[in-house]
Amino acid sequence: MSPSDFETRVAQLIRLVRKPAPQGVFNPWHDRDEDLDLPRAPKIRSDNLAHYLKAHRGAQAVLVGEAAGWAGCRFTGIPFTGENLLAGPEALEWTTGLPLRRSSTRETPYKERSATVVWGELAGDRRIVLWNAVPWHPHRPGEPLTNRKPTRSDQEAGRVILMKYLDIFENARPVAIGRVSQEVLGKMGIEAEYIRHPSMGGHHRFRKGVRQLQEDLTPA
Repeated sequence: MSPSDFETRVAQLIRLVRKPAPQGVFNPWHDRDEDLDLPRAPKIRSDNLAHYLKAHRGAQAVLVGEAAGWAGCRFTGIPFTGENLLAGPEALEWTTGLPLRRSSTRETPYKERSATVVWGELAGDRRIVLWNAVPWHPHRPGEPLTNRKPTRSDQEAGRVILMKYLDIFENARPVAIGRVSQEVLGKMGIEAEYIRHPSMGGHHRFRKGVRQLQEDLTPA
C-alpha cells in the first residue's frame, strides 16, 4: 500500500469513528462529558488516534481487544493506553516528537492497569498495533468511570469500524485478545489466533502469548 493510500484510509477511519455511537456506550472521538473532558476532547482523541496509527504503519499484527476501558482509550482515543503513557516520564517510545495531548480535566493523568501490562510487552515494538472489537466505552448507566461487558448489540455495531481498521493494516494478521474479540472476528469470517486477556489474573498468559507472537513476526 502506498503512503498516500495509507493516509487516505486513516482519514476514512477517523471520520467513521467520529460519528455518533449506539446508545449505552461512550464514543471517545465524538462524545464529551462536561465534568470529565476538556472542551475539545473528541478532537484531541481523534488526533491522538491518527498519530498512533501513522506511527505503526508497518504493523504485522493487529491485537484486537474487547472494548475501550474507562481509564485508557476513553480518555486517550488509543486502545490500551492511559494518559500517563502519552507524555512525561512514562511516555512510550513511539510518542516522541508527536503532539499528543491529554483530554481529561483531571489534574493527574489517568492510568490503566491493563495498559501497563500490554505496553510492558509491546513498548518499542511497532510491528504490533492495537484495536478493540467494540471501539467505544461500555459503562454502567450513570457511572461513566466504570466498565461493563459489551452486549451482543455493542459487538455487532462495532463490526463496521473493526473491518475498516483491519483494512488499514490489510497485510497484518488479526490476533484476538480474549474470547469476545475472537468470537466477533469469527462472525466476520476471520479465524484469529487467541491470546488471553491480561485482566482478571490473565497477565502471565497474556505475556506468554505476546512473546510467542513476537517471535513469529519478521524482525523489524
